[in-house]
Amino acid sequence: MSTTKEYYGNKRPELSRLVDNNAATVLDLGCGQGMMSAAIKTERNAKEIWGVEVIEDIAQIAQRNPAFHKVLSGNLEQLIDEIPDNYFSYIIAGDVLEHLVDPWSILAKLRLKLTDDGTFICSIPNIRNISFFVKLLFSGRFEYKDSGVMDRTHLRFFARKDIRLMFEEAEFSDISIGPVRPKKAPIKRIGRALLGDLVIKGFLITASK
Repeated sequence: MSTTKEYYGNKRPELSRLVDNNAATVLDLGCGQGMMSAAIKTERNAKEIWGVEVIEDIAQIAQRNPAFHKVLSGNLEQLIDEIPDNYFSYIIAGDVLEHLVDPWSILAKLRLKLTDDGTFICSIPNIRNISFFVKLLFSGRFEYKDSGVMDRTHLRFFARKDIRLMFEEAEFSDISIGPVRPKKAPIKRIGRALLGDLVIKGFLITASK
């Protein structure tokens, strides 16, 4: 149960901090129990927050969370038409797109859900990570895990260029891609300078409508 709470109860401050104060409307995709949305509600003073959660019992917990105006329970790809167009100031997708069958078309549809000045914020694991290649080289296995880059529920895998192309094809602008949790230790910064994306486990992306 502790693992479930950790997975679905993460506040994701690296995502929530990118929401401006007094945001009008926020859509939290893969909202879990709503811990991040609760932080956005109290710390960023968001006016209205919607959530989408595919796991039914977790969605039921989120529906009791006062941070939400509305929570949709089910698969995003099946619920996309229930989400209003031109409505949200921010859409946040913390490690969601890689779980979709067709993230390319869903991303294009999500762009239409943003207001004209809206911002899309998301995180996506980096398959071009040296730890993955080392394990594959020495173990000889494409070994799935319960979380992380090799989460067994991932349907799609992305490197930086794949992510940029996906957002460009969805007609987003001002696309920014960086490490999801930049390491400040000098040795980590040196490693990133020398090896680039090979030492980055996940990307933080922002894009404008």
